[in-house]
Amino acid sequence: MKKSLLLVGAGSLILSPIVVAEAIDKGKVAAEPGPEQVKTLAPIEIKGEQDNSFINQDRVSQSFKQGLSVHETPASISVVNQQFIRDTGAKNIQDALLYTSGVYAGNFGFDTRGDWKYVRGLNASDYLDGLRSIYGSYNSVRTNVYSLEHIEVLKGPSSSLYGQSDLGGIVNGVSKLPKPEAQGEIWAQVGSHERKQLATDITGPVTDDGKWLFRLVALGRDSGTQVDHVDDDGYVLAPSITWKPQNGTEITLLLNRQENKGQVSAQFLPSRGTIDPAPRGRIPTNTFVGEPGWDRYDRERTEVTLFVDQKLAENWKVSGVLRKSDSSAETREHWIDVGVVPDDEGNATRTLYQVDRETDVLSFDVRAQGKFDIGITRHTLTVGIDRQDALWKEGNYFYGYGQGGTINLYDPQYGNLNRAALANTFDRPDNEIVQTGIYIVDSMEIGNALVSAALRRDDSETTTIIAGADNVKSEDKEITGRIGLMYRFDMGINPYISYAESFVPNLGTDQGGSLDPTTGEQKEIGVKYLSPNKDLSASLAWFDIEEEKRVVPDSRPDSVRQIGATVEGWELEVKKRWDQAELLATYTDLKAEEGETGTRLPYVAEKQASIWGKYDFTNGIRVGLGARYNGDNVGFGGGPLVSSATLYDAMLGYSLGDWDFGVDAKNLTDKTYVSWCRSAGTDCGYGERRMITGNVKYLF
Repeated sequence: MKKSLLLVGAGSLILSPIVVAEAIDKGKVAAEPGPEQVKTLAPIEIKGEQDNSFINQDRVSQSFKQGLSVHETPASISVVNQQFIRDTGAKNIQDALLYTSGVYAGNFGFDTRGDWKYVRGLNASDYLDGLRSIYGSYNSVRTNVYSLEHIEVLKGPSSSLYGQSDLGGIVNGVSKLPKPEAQGEIWAQVGSHERKQLATDITGPVTDDGKWLFRLVALGRDSGTQVDHVDDDGYVLAPSITWKPQNGTEITLLLNRQENKGQVSAQFLPSRGTIDPAPRGRIPTNTFVGEPGWDRYDRERTEVTLFVDQKLAENWKVSGVLRKSDSSAETREHWIDVGVVPDDEGNATRTLYQVDRETDVLSFDVRAQGKFDIGITRHTLTVGIDRQDALWKEGNYFYGYGQGGTINLYDPQYGNLNRAALANTFDRPDNEIVQTGIYIVDSMEIGNALVSAALRRDDSETTTIIAGADNVKSEDKEITGRIGLMYRFDMGINPYISYAESFVPNLGTDQGGSLDPTTGEQKEIGVKYLSPNKDLSASLAWFDIEEEKRVVPDSRPDSVRQIGATVEGWELEVKKRWDQAELLATYTDLKAEEGETGTRLPYVAEKQASIWGKYDFTNGIRVGLGARYNGDNVGFGGGPLVSSATLYDAMLGYSLGDWDFGVDAKNLTDKTYVSWCRSAGTDCGYGERRMITGNVKYLF
């Protein structure tokens, strides 16, 4: 099946560029087919009131790179817009994805370090404006959700579009950029754990002729968390300016400066006292096992992004995104020694840990796109090249198992920092990856049928830079593809079938040898529905993913092994809008296993369900209620079994003229629950407790 599908896709792709020149010469590029020949895609713009709805299948998908709407893309894509982010009180990207089908967000509990999520039971890659945003681990700032216009989740392998990308898919944040209409807001927020936040978002024209536009997004936060002595402070400053020197030319420059200061909220508490019983009962969720004043997790990032769009002809354009990103992180941390069992009084030994990390990334994606006709077919052809050059460093490193002293988990006493051990720090090997990809994507319409195919060639070189020794290099060359077939019925029902591949180079070595890249493939069958008046949308998809050369820990210290994994399941997402109400419901059911042993993959809830509803009263009052069910999950090796949890969220708001007031709550009943455990007898983490925030906004 794989070979035949790729041959069909390759035939479509090879044919397209050969006839482009001829089509241009004969004036066919600008020609419009008759209605009896092809069903054309109307241009879609999402502005103002349209973006206030949960239903967004008619939105153009930026992550698919073809200018197709979500409804007419033969792949599973979910979009979370700014309105839904605000309605549900999402504080970060992780929160924003809690009601997305196929996504298990927050699978590692309450954690200030990043936005954790599995998509279809597997890792998903983080992207921002179509470029990869995270390299390595714990070395950058999590993207602030307030700086985003919306979030797209492209589910399943996507290497033919993005090169190296995890099999779970792509989570792509789309930045707020200048708009031609003058508008703005000032937002003040207070909440649980002494949370205080102030933000503004202002945009509009600079000049009367509209050739210069600007936008300023800024946010500052001073906040504690549910864990004692752990703060979550930070700011983001994101000014941008757009220049339109002539019709068809648009250049935007975005500066994004972020800084977060605080500590690591994940305390890696022992299983005895969390998931397992202990003589003194459950370890409190606010327990901090570090040293106040020394433990910290401070991150900063400075990014400059250039967007260029140039119209070449009536149906041809060139688009490009270029980004330079520099980030750093300082980590000072204690945690309970993994695998240690506290005594009956709750005393346990600690690990002492510190490291400084830096990341330097230069990346770009440039593509040409055109629309043309060949006989009874209409093509949207995209040809592009992208490159990423990323270097990340680790220095001032120390890891001391058992060298952090002893602490009582029920009555912690501080002031026992082992500074003498920190004299033995060293620099770890640096890592660099340079990847160049060339890709071609063709979406061909024949009447109501749509065939979308993509091929990509990647050349990747990963280097482990070892001080005083030879560097370890690994070169990978890979061709990946995807193909999808959709039929668009006039009543809005669009069934589709697709096949996609993925490849991810692996950094590091094992027993002196470099690691093989992780590869995989996905088969998917689905159907999408969008009602004629766009008040009801639904998507249903079945998927089967096979992963090869997955990297997992080995039984030997400092060693890993590479095995396979399989994920099969289905997901459903339904959105409905009435005059004054909206409803979103999702369900996911999957089976994720190691390929060799059949053991459940760790940290994956195989069954999930969620529902969120909102009602707007005519007097300006609005209410929202939600429920989230996460099924049980297991740690590495198939144990222990972590119980399922059902959580409730709520929102109450009131609008009066240019003012808007609101209160939102997550985990409304303040349920205490364990969200994950590393493996049997090791460490576990708590989920987020109740979080309430109050908001005041002035719109202008």
